[in-house]
Formats: sequence, C-alpha cells, structure tokens
Amino acid sequence: MIMKRIKAKRIFETPSDKNFFFGYFNTHQISSDDTSLIALKCKSIDRVPNPDDGDFAEIGLFSLKNNIKEFKKFGLTHSFNWQQGCLAQFIGPDFSNKIIFNDFNKESNQYISKIYNISKATTEVLPFPIYAVFPCGTKALSIDFERHFWCRRGYSYGNIKNNEKNMKVVPDDGIWVSDFKSKTKKLLISLEMLLDESPISNMINATHYLEHMTISPCGSRFVFLHRWKLEEGGIHSRFYSYDMQTEKYHILNDSGRMSHFCWQDNNQIIGYGGIQNKINKLRKNKTFVKRFFKPIMPIYKFFVRDSSVISKKLTGDSYININVNSKKIKKIALDLITEDGHPSINPGNHVFITDTYARLDINQRPKLIAHDLNLKKSFCIDELGSIKEFDESPIRCDLHPRVSFSGKLLSIDTMDKGYRGIYVYEMPKL
Repeated sequence: MIMKRIKAKRIFETPSDKNFFFGYFNTHQISSDDTSLIALKCKSIDRVPNPDDGDFAEIGLFSLKNNIKEFKKFGLTHSFNWQQGCLAQFIGPDFSNKIIFNDFNKESNQYISKIYNISKATTEVLPFPIYAVFPCGTKALSIDFERHFWCRRGYSYGNIKNNEKNMKVVPDDGIWVSDFKSKTKKLLISLEMLLDESPISNMINATHYLEHMTISPCGSRFVFLHRWKLEEGGIHSRFYSYDMQTEKYHILNDSGRMSHFCWQDNNQIIGYGGIQNKINKLRKNKTFVKRFFKPIMPIYKFFVRDSSVISKKLTGDSYININVNSKKIKKIALDLITEDGHPSINPGNHVFITDTYARLDINQRPKLIAHDLNLKKSFCIDELGSIKEFDESPIRCDLHPRVSFSGKLLSIDTMDKGYRGIYVYEMPKL
C-alpha cells in the first residue's frame, strides 16, 4: 500500500521514562477546549493486566497548553486492559469538566465506575460499570463484564472470574442502560432476544456475546455487535442498530464480517466489514462449513495471505458506508481494502482518520492514515515503530486514533520508541 505522505505537526509526547496509554478509539480523550488529555500510567507492559498480580493504573491529566509534561494523577483503576483501557473519557454536556472511568470495588466484589469533577476535585461512585456514554453525560450503556471475561480476555477485566458465566449462552446477558442520577439500570436488549432474530445454523453450539456499542452524535441511536464464536472455528459478527425512542432494533449488516466502526453523522456509519456475497453466505451454513470449509482452510491459507486483495475480494471485506435508515451498504476507501483499522470521523464529516496494524509476516509498521471521502484518496500522516515481540499478541499496542471534540487535534497510543506512550498531532490539512 503506497500513499502520499502529508505533514502533521506532533505537538505532544508523554514522558519517555514512564509508560502511558489511553485505550480505545471513538472516545473523548481530549477536552472540548483542547487543553487537557486523559492518560493511564502503568508499570508492567509485558503481560495482560491481572489484578491477582497487583496490576493497577494511575489515571490523570496532562496539559496541552504548554510543553510541561507534568502528569496530574486524580485516581486509580484496578479494571483495565490494553485495548480499551478503563473506558475513561470526558463526558457531556460540556466534555471538559467531568471524566468517567471504570474501576472495581473489592469490598462489594463488583465492577463500578467513577466520575471525577475537575473543578471541584471530587469523585462520585456509580454502582455499575460503563461501556458507552450518551452525549448528555447522564446515562450510559453497559454489558456484563463478568461474562465478557470468558469471551474476549483482551477486551475485559480480570477482577472477577465467575465460572457460572463461562457458558455458550448466559441467561440474562444483554445490554443495559444506566442512569447516573438515580444510579439504577435496566435491560434494553437481552441476548435471548437476539438469538431468536433471524436464526441461522452456525449459531448452534456457538459462544455468544455482545460488544462495541457506539452511540450516535445526537444520542438517539446506538449500534453494536452480536458476535458468536463458531464451534468449527472463527467468529460471526452481526451488526445491529437500536433506536432509543422506538425501542426497536434491526440488523444493518449480516455478512458475518464486521470489525471497527464510527458514526459519520446521525444517519451514517463508516466501518470495516464485509458486504454479503456467495462466499460469506455459505459460511452461515454450519454443515457446509464443517464438511467443506474447515478441511480446505489450511490449503487456502497456504496460498492466500489474509491481508491480500484476493482474500478481501473473496470475503467481501473493505471499508464501507452504511445508511442506518435505508440499510444500504456501499464500499468506500478502496485504496485501503486490505487494511482493517479503527476509523474516527473528523467533525467536518468528509475525512476519517484510521490506522493499520503492525504485521510481522510482511514486516509492516503501524501507519496513521487520513482518508478524504470527497477525493477518494488516503494519505499517510505518520509511520511508527513497535515492539516486535508484542505485535499481533494480546499485549500489542494498536494506534487507536482519536479525533478531538473540536476536530483540531489527533491522539494515538504507540510503542514507537520502545515503551507505551501517547502522541498528539495537529489535524493535518489534506
């Protein structure tokens, strides 16, 4: 993949004598006035965070107003992972004074979240963890993190190892909405409801879970993935939209292939996934997969590299645009067809920022990329280093680019210089 390099001024780096990171894309790491940046400070970076080993992270702020790299700690979290951190973020309505993050209460043996008020230097404790926060800043969506431990360890917390939830399907699993004022929550969608929605044969004896809820800019809708680990191997991802007003949901993409996504506006999604074709349609049939797909997969992988153009054309994968109202899907950013990444939209709506993975098989370094939807061209903002022995492992460091609320700044996590750090750039002009 060759693309034009554009200049982007790097205005901030975390100190090199400590390890800092943030976590997932599509959350507000930088305050709305572009003056403060949330960071997690950690000691060990060579293992999956484990509370049994005493792992915790300090959470605090850096100022972006000057070049003084002073980390001002305001709390600790005992519930974090390398992919999503502790889901820390500035919350509305002003996105500058309050920060929410997940933690664990050892005494009550439950996951919680905390809201830190910067101006008052106070912390409020909520009796539930959060996953995605509504723009109003008074409610959030959540999943069962105890259940998630058994489904995706790299995206979960290790404080509770509840064997009763180590099942293919857990009763009462689902998506909850939590209210910060009343400190109560209610179930919006149960997993059992989704199992009855357009059932297909490869659901049978699969391990089912929910994740990646992402709320629209206006807060009226959210999207999420219902995923199941196939008994024959592999993962099927079904992409849903939920309307908060009508309390109805519908399938947006049922090709079985959907990974990362963001809202382009209140009606459109940009994501990386597959448009349904004959190949991924056959994959839904459990018997066909077991008798035909599974035996030939080793031969296929020997001749066809996963990230090749041939592979993506067979699977139907590419960056795509999905209209939530019409459910129409179209391919976009065709010059990035081989590169799954983490897209975040610039508030101008015609440029999205994404990244590429470090790949050992082709000696690929992580890239930070801007794609102009009007020009239909991608541009390289930066190419970075990594720690090779961590690449393509649960302790890897994805860039997870995050566009600031104003659209003027861009932040990433990186192991560019041999430690975990955070870089901040001025948004480049294409």
